[in-house]
Amino acid sequence: MSDLSKSDAEDLADPFDQVLVRVEAAAQQFVQGDSTGIKECWSHADDVSILGGGGGHARGWEQVRQSLEGGAGLFRKGQVSGHVEVDIIARGTSGDLSYTVAVEHGEALMRGHDEPRPVMLRVTQIYRREVDTWKIIHRHADALTARA
Repeated sequence: MSDLSKSDAEDLADPFDQVLVRVEAAAQQFVQGDSTGIKECWSHADDVSILGGGGGHARGWEQVRQSLEGGAGLFRKGQVSGHVEVDIIARGTSGDLSYTVAVEHGEALMRGHDEPRPVMLRVTQIYRREVDTWKIIHRHADALTARA
């Protein structure tokens, strides 16, 4: 996460920053076809929701889990590894809720394609403090398009 203003040592002391580092690592796995890490970053509660980058939506952990697995299934590993950078442009915390507004960009191998394809999404995520960590409870992603 290239734009956090704190030093790395301070980042590690802030539980929300620790979660953001884990979420970015899970995004790397996701664009290589593995949803395991990102599923661990999510709350498994019935009130979670996702508006996926591919246009779908889901509510409740079981549907969101299926959406995450299906989304990761669009990607694959290959000789060139997919990668994504998460550039956070806004973030905040109030009580037990936090949010990030970010641009996710990079490239990944998609099933059915031999060459890497660009990944460019606008993403808003909402997090809730659960027990001793933060968990994603909502994600809204859509394609990043060029300005007119």
